[in-house]
Amino acid sequence: MSRSTIVQIVSFAAASLAISSVAFAQGETRWEAGADIVYQGAKTLHFDGGTNAKLDSDTGLSFTFGYRYSAHLEAQFALDWANVDYKANLVTGPSSSVSANGSYQAFTPRANIQFNFLDQALTPYAMAGIGYSFIDTNIPSGRPVSGCWWDPWYGYICGTAQPTKSVNGFAFQVGLGGRWDVTDSVSLRLAYERHWVDLGSSGGTPFLDQGRLGITYRF
Repeated sequence: MSRSTIVQIVSFAAASLAISSVAFAQGETRWEAGADIVYQGAKTLHFDGGTNAKLDSDTGLSFTFGYRYSAHLEAQFALDWANVDYKANLVTGPSSSVSANGSYQAFTPRANIQFNFLDQALTPYAMAGIGYSFIDTNIPSGRPVSGCWWDPWYGYICGTAQPTKSVNGFAFQVGLGGRWDVTDSVSLRLAYERHWVDLGSSGGTPFLDQGRLGITYRF
């Protein structure tokens, strides 16, 4: 690659950042909506009584909606979804245990405050927030229940349902990342976040590490 070509590429990149910075300055306070791909690292959870669960690393999705108050301050609401495989050792008595393999589903609505360090198109940021997690472990919590009911579209439907153990609790998160306003309307985000979930007296408040890659659209 020739020296003149390198100079042209660098000049184009600098001009792109400058243009997007100006465009951002012309429309700072705007609504935003987007989506993130979420990578969650592996984790082993320990519970009172000796039960433990080894969570596999997995990917999930997050849908976001927020408002940019200024070049430095943003508020964001999000709905996180994850389906994570696990291997559990369930202690059932003083000298007995049962192994279980499965997956849990988690839905977490949350709210964040984000502070952007720089007033320009490419900026690092810090965030913190709170949410509430709804977790279905898919571990049976009772005997299967059979029954029939009337559906207005299909008539009588009969089936068997298996009750499962659910764990709900408050969630807290902090994170660091970078945001790039590619255009006046589109931004990319890359972040590392740590999430704590309150599992109650038996499970404590374990943390989960997540990496996020997202895109947002301003309107």
